[in-house]
Amino acid sequence: MAKQATLKKYFLKPSRFNNNNDDESEIQSEVTETADAVAPAEKKQKCRAFRPEWKSKFPWLRCDIIDGEEKMFCSHCEKSGRKNGFTRGATNMRISALTEHSQCSDHVSAGNLTQQQTAMKGHCEKANETSDKKLCSQLQVVFHMAKNDIACHQYVGLTDLLRAVKAPDFVSCEGIYRHSDSVDMEKALEDVVVKQLDDKLKGSDFIGLIIDETVNITVDKKLIIYVKLEIKGRVETCFLGNYDVHSGTARCIFDKVVEVLRERNVELSHVIGLGSDGASVMMGKRAGVGALLKKESAFSIQVHCGAHRAALAALDAAKAVDQVGAYKRTIASVYSFYKHSASRTNHLHQLTAALSNEDMTSLKQPCAVRWLSLHRAVEGIKRNWPALVIELNKEAVGGNAQAQGILGQIQLYCFIALTHALADVLPVMTKLNLVFQKDDVNLATIRPMVHASVTALTQLRDAPGPEEERFQADCQEGMYKDVKVTHAGDRSVQAFKNARARYIQHLIDALHDRFPEDSLDLLNCFDVLLNPSRYPQTQGGKTDKQRDIEMLLYGEDELKEDQGADSKDEMNDYLQDRIQDR
Repeated sequence: MAKQATLKKYFLKPSRFNNNNDDESEIQSEVTETADAVAPAEKKQKCRAFRPEWKSKFPWLRCDIIDGEEKMFCSHCEKSGRKNGFTRGATNMRISALTEHSQCSDHVSAGNLTQQQTAMKGHCEKANETSDKKLCSQLQVVFHMAKNDIACHQYVGLTDLLRAVKAPDFVSCEGIYRHSDSVDMEKALEDVVVKQLDDKLKGSDFIGLIIDETVNITVDKKLIIYVKLEIKGRVETCFLGNYDVHSGTARCIFDKVVEVLRERNVELSHVIGLGSDGASVMMGKRAGVGALLKKESAFSIQVHCGAHRAALAALDAAKAVDQVGAYKRTIASVYSFYKHSASRTNHLHQLTAALSNEDMTSLKQPCAVRWLSLHRAVEGIKRNWPALVIELNKEAVGGNAQAQGILGQIQLYCFIALTHALADVLPVMTKLNLVFQKDDVNLATIRPMVHASVTALTQLRDAPGPEEERFQADCQEGMYKDVKVTHAGDRSVQAFKNARARYIQHLIDALHDRFPEDSLDLLNCFDVLLNPSRYPQTQGGKTDKQRDIEMLLYGEDELKEDQGADSKDEMNDYLQDRIQDR
């Protein structure tokens, strides 16, 4: 049994125990045991972490992990530029630290500033929205002025009118542009339109050009250019510009087209079509604009405007018959006689109203550059003829030599008879012309319309139309509507009939020349191939093989009509091979 150590031994010097090592070891062991028993147990440090639910109580709180350590930040203090522990990154993950920060002066002042900034932002956005709405309304006014060719200095007057009628965006003068010139806004609109057009040009793989020569009011030669674009399978026609050209030669026009396209970053190889009025400078086979373009773009084709073709057919027929040419000159003289005198025009109005219950149809000038002008001019002469004769006779009696000359022309039987004959013929050409002036011309309607026009003209050539029959029934014994008709004898009647027949025949021939049958057949082929509405409709009960064969046979009869015997045999062999493969 180990010897029990006394309390006194704890206070002895170590040297006292050198001779007794065993006792020393026992004493040291007892000391260690006693120290362990006396020393209190150490507390382990508790690790705290960020809790996501704190964000719901403190919306400004944000926690980021920086160098592997979580740090808390205050968005309000950061935004307002404060400098405190929550802008540098707080590591004390206690809710008490968050509560303390939320009550400090830095955070309170930063929160008030954030609220003021939010309120100010809302007011600014509301003011900007109102200002933008007013600006859009003003731009719409300028856009309307540009489209309707209204002078820029009229802008202030239009805005005053809108304010007078209490238009919502013009009630207050605040935010309304009051300068007398609206050029700045027009320039802004132009920039937007040009950018949109550039984007469309960039997005179109193929481009068609429509060009024509024109002049401005100072007779400066201009070149107007339209482009036809393909955008996501849809064709769109856009105005490109009206440009100055120093001459009307093919080389000058072509160089201007190249210059304009290069400014828009358009490659000439993308131009696959050129539409024009058919003039030799445009469609010349060797040196025309189309020929020059084909050297740069091998796949480009030239298209002669259909409306121009119809107008030129009528012009060719009028040139071929002297009586029709003289008739056009006479009605141009009538228009000029009344155009320059308001009193004459007023007397004619009054007399027309007294002679008939119909309102007066204003006189029109036949113009070569307006396709429908001759038809309207003929209608004006037909409706006002009795009043014209009476008024011109009154002027002639007064000694007016010009009135005497015009009266002698319009009283002739041939003149008034030709007026009614043209009233039957020209509507046929007008209807055909209007078909070609549509924005989207249906290929399927072109050949039937041309054939229908030729058929109608043939009937008018062989027999009088309704207007001419009405005239012949009312013209008896040299009087028409109680007004004397001169030179109404048989020779004049026969001369008129011969002139009418020749004019209509020339018109039929001109239509055949301007619209060749092979071209019409080609248009019909395009309609067969490209018109989805003509494709065979899918019906129930058919197998896939039957539907495929039906599509293979679709259009065979229509396309064969425009091919020779050899081509028909080749197509039959091809179709039979395809069907057998199926």
